[in-house]
Amino acid sequence: MRKSLSSSELREILDTTNERDLFMVGHIYIENTIDRILEKRFNIPSKSIDSTRFTTDLKMDILSESGLINGNVKKNIGLINSIRTRYAHKLEPNEQRIGNYIRELDYLGSTPKLSGNKKFEKYRICVIKTYSALDKMKK
Repeated sequence: MRKSLSSSELREILDTTNERDLFMVGHIYIENTIDRILEKRFNIPSKSIDSTRFTTDLKMDILSESGLINGNVKKNIGLINSIRTRYAHKLEPNEQRIGNYIRELDYLGSTPKLSGNKKFEKYRICVIKTYSALDKMKK
């Protein structure tokens, strides 16, 4: 099983100016952590989790129905997944829609001061906070 990343390690990984990379990689770390929760908490074999039939929606249904994920963590995962889907399936995703998704993300705690010079900083912070919340569920 892959070791957990610190917030600073994940921040470094997300420090890219390529939007597609940012949104794809942010989602991958979230989904990978969800996969590890399913393996550890429900003893679901990684072979089953890696199947294309085991969609993110199905994974979220299991975690939601079990009571492990709810509220703003669940909301953030859905929004991060929606952003990833736009970048995975559109050559030129609608920037307004992406901006709307990012505005809806929750910081999962106090609202930090954002540095005005880094595009998509709220997205980065919310991915890190969501990852951290999920990572605690693996234990």
